[in-house]
Amino acid sequence: MLGFFRHARRRPPPRPLLNLGCGSRRHPDWTNIDLHPSGADVMAADLRRPLPFPAACFTGAYAAHVLEHLTPAEAGGLVRECRRVLRPAGILRVVVPDLERIARDYLNSLAQAAAADATDDARWEHRWMTVEFLDQLVRTRPGGAMRRWWSCDPVPCRDWIATRLGGEATAAIAAIAAERRRTGVAAVTPEAILHDRPPSARAASRFAARGERHQWMYDRVSLAALLTDAGLVDVRQVGPSESRITGFAAAGLDADPAGMPHKPDSLYMEAACP
Repeated sequence: MLGFFRHARRRPPPRPLLNLGCGSRRHPDWTNIDLHPSGADVMAADLRRPLPFPAACFTGAYAAHVLEHLTPAEAGGLVRECRRVLRPAGILRVVVPDLERIARDYLNSLAQAAAADATDDARWEHRWMTVEFLDQLVRTRPGGAMRRWWSCDPVPCRDWIATRLGGEATAAIAAIAAERRRTGVAAVTPEAILHDRPPSARAASRFAARGERHQWMYDRVSLAALLTDAGLVDVRQVGPSESRITGFAAAGLDADPAGMPHKPDSLYMEAACP
């Protein structure tokens, strides 16, 4: 999701809406940038460096599941850059995994798994919440323990995971199953999910450079502080289809046409440029 700027020449953006670290979720009405461009309509840009745009040229900027891949200092720098390239009254919308929700759900799963009458489902849900909480902070290979979990057949508490993580997780689980059938690779056993042989130091270093691992997590208080510390104002927590960016819901970046969020575990927040 991080972008890597490979072109020294700066030029005005062709569209007034900026999609930072777009991945595959981009829109033709937006200026889309990413580390690994997924199409000709995506610019390469390193979000840890100054954005390759002049000041006050965008009416809206959007960064979904990007800030958690940066250190807090890098995230602060990116938000300040967003303020620089936004016009007065322009809106920055940021989306991150919701640390508060994950923490509360982990504690709830712990209580249910520790109960004297705990069911097998409750124990599996607690194991999953531990993976969801920690894996993306510590993984040393693509997909980490989450991918190992989703490579089981059947996938433990699959329906419950789908309610937590939404359609993207469901699609990823289906893609992994299809790949396994195509290649003939055996399914992972549930007991082996957390027992991978560690990669070599060189492989782990290469993986770390990809930017997949999370560097930090945010709740509604710390994310609001990140925005206000950068000089943005009128910070608001919003819903997946609710935005002050004109036409945002129709772009389908955070939710489908029915209003179902692509990543239900997210925290959505917007702030204005003074």
